[in-house]
Amino acid sequence: MTNPSTAPPRPNRRLRQRLDRLATGVIAASGIGVVVAVLAIGVYLTLAVLPLFDGAEVDTGAPSAADEGMMHAVWLADDGTCWLTRDGHLRDVEGEITTLSASTTIAAVAEAGKTQPLALGLGNGEVRLVPRDDQGRLRWTQASTMSLFESRGVAALTLRHAAQGWVLAGRDTQGKVAALWHTDEATRRIAVPETAEHIALGHAGRLAMTQGTQLTLWQLSPDGGGMVSARTETQAPVTALSFLQGGRTLIVGDDQGGLRRWRLSPDATGWQVPETSYSALGDAAIRRLIALPQQRLWLALDDSGRLGLYQSLSGQRWQGQAPEATPPTAVSINSQGTQVMWLGELGTPQRLAIEAPHAAVSPATLWMPQTYEGHSAAQWRWAAAVTGDEEPQYSLVPLAWGTLKAAAWAMVFAVPLALGAAVHSACYMSRRQRARLKPAIELMEALPGVVIGFVAGFLVAPFVERHLAGTLALFVCVPLGSVACGWLWRMLSRRWGSRLPPIGAGVGLMVPLALLCWAALGLSPWLEAWWFGGDLRAWMHQQWGWDYAQRNALIVGMAMGLAIIPTLYSLAEEALSGVPRPLAEGSLALGATRAQTLWRVQLPAAAPGILSAVMIGAGRAVGETMIVLMVTGNTPLMSPSLFEGLRSLAANLAIELPEAAVGGTHYRLLLLGALLLFVFTFVVNTLAEIVRWRLKRRYRRYGGDA
Repeated sequence: MTNPSTAPPRPNRRLRQRLDRLATGVIAASGIGVVVAVLAIGVYLTLAVLPLFDGAEVDTGAPSAADEGMMHAVWLADDGTCWLTRDGHLRDVEGEITTLSASTTIAAVAEAGKTQPLALGLGNGEVRLVPRDDQGRLRWTQASTMSLFESRGVAALTLRHAAQGWVLAGRDTQGKVAALWHTDEATRRIAVPETAEHIALGHAGRLAMTQGTQLTLWQLSPDGGGMVSARTETQAPVTALSFLQGGRTLIVGDDQGGLRRWRLSPDATGWQVPETSYSALGDAAIRRLIALPQQRLWLALDDSGRLGLYQSLSGQRWQGQAPEATPPTAVSINSQGTQVMWLGELGTPQRLAIEAPHAAVSPATLWMPQTYEGHSAAQWRWAAAVTGDEEPQYSLVPLAWGTLKAAAWAMVFAVPLALGAAVHSACYMSRRQRARLKPAIELMEALPGVVIGFVAGFLVAPFVERHLAGTLALFVCVPLGSVACGWLWRMLSRRWGSRLPPIGAGVGLMVPLALLCWAALGLSPWLEAWWFGGDLRAWMHQQWGWDYAQRNALIVGMAMGLAIIPTLYSLAEEALSGVPRPLAEGSLALGATRAQTLWRVQLPAAAPGILSAVMIGAGRAVGETMIVLMVTGNTPLMSPSLFEGLRSLAANLAIELPEAAVGGTHYRLLLLGALLLFVFTFVVNTLAEIVRWRLKRRYRRYGGDA
């Protein structure tokens, strides 16, 4: 007969100890690996976001080999391989290529990108136009001539793309202004009956002219007409003028070194009030403004030779010294706006390398309201994925607002239900009932968010739209009805209460609640007709200016609240169940009721755990993607309305990241949004875990469940 108390063989015990140590090491290594992986994600996002806030740089390249004829150049190729002299000779380092004008000189040059011709203003009042092929290469042998002025030579030219053609405006040596509007059908000349010292062409044939301190905006038309749209006074005499990319923002430099931005009004018929001036280079007069073709950037040069790089919204990004103090005789810019060929009066070309890939991003453009093109007031807007000449809008505030708004309404929906269920199951249910209910509720957490979003977007949202008044009535009737049913149940005799099991009482209360919901939905059309004139949505729009969108914050609050209820319930129930039983029993022994014990003893003791549950639920709500993506309409609005759409940081990341160019400003801004989500959830979950750990430690002192 074997003795059961005999110790196991020594080899088996050693093997078991080794396996225990191995399992402990694997678990510890896995935990450390998870921590390292999470920190690595944070480090990667941080490194990807940091370039957004790098400073801009403008570097002057070493002078290239120059020909004597380049001293008289008025145009340079953006790669510096050829140039055009004032006497009309096109040359390269090997010699003359062709002659464009043998009888007169070239006094002004204008370009408008790789799709429009090169315009050359001649000394006899004509304009020589050099077309381009499909690849943007100039066809010098196909140049044509048009008459702009009758007798005096061209002193300045400006060219801009227009619908089905282009618009060219020029100023002669005496300040008179004329324009050519070219379409596929004809080319019409427009004579402007005013003189000007500086001119610039903007969007859709809008011509800005200055004379001293007077700034005038003319609206030219394809039929050969024109009219004054706006006339205003500047603070100092204007010395330089240039429209930025898109032709809706005008930069004005004056003789005191001031730089101001003038924007076209939303209807493009006049000016908006100018903003506060940009940081000045100095007190010397601005002599040249060079608009770059990307990011609303421009270079400003003053009389003292100071050069500055500016962005329309973020302001000055760099300041330094120009290659030469005098304005350049010829400037050529590549299509990306990163290289500028600069030719000074001495005929020595310089290559300016502009390093400002994220110049439009600054703390102010991300978090402060800005006045964007086409808008009359400063506001927060997100529209990073724009095309053409539209101005990108990089404010993260609407996305942060949408994230917090969706999470807040989800918590409003989930916290009362989850905490109420947790209190009931932990403090009033028997262990047998709790063992059945808790796994059933926790099983809801396995329901995919995409399924919840699909049901909410395609079933719940249309129903709420058709029965808006009834749905709102349910949010009032169901809580009040639940309280009323509970009060009536307590008023019944104990004999009726003893006949029904606890689960039967709960099922019995569902019948009057169902009848109450049916009555609220059935009577809502009459209530809507009586109180709101028959149309609740129209009444809200008239009273509060709220529009109704089918997929709105109300729907996302219900759907996302349903998704986080299991998390909230499970954590809150554990916190309440972990309260040491002697505390509650001592309270009851002293004569307190169960309700008094709950409010005065159990809830205060479990408050840190409940707070931890709410924090973790909020962290999950902030990071939720699929439900918000399918239910909100994804409109980045800054609206407090419960009935309008929103866009969260997580949903925005899912929508726009697949189409963002890797390494670009848009791409890095999306990663910045991901970093904000990472930091928020990391901090919230860490604080929640610290609170739970301290709660468990306190429970151990009182002999409660750890």
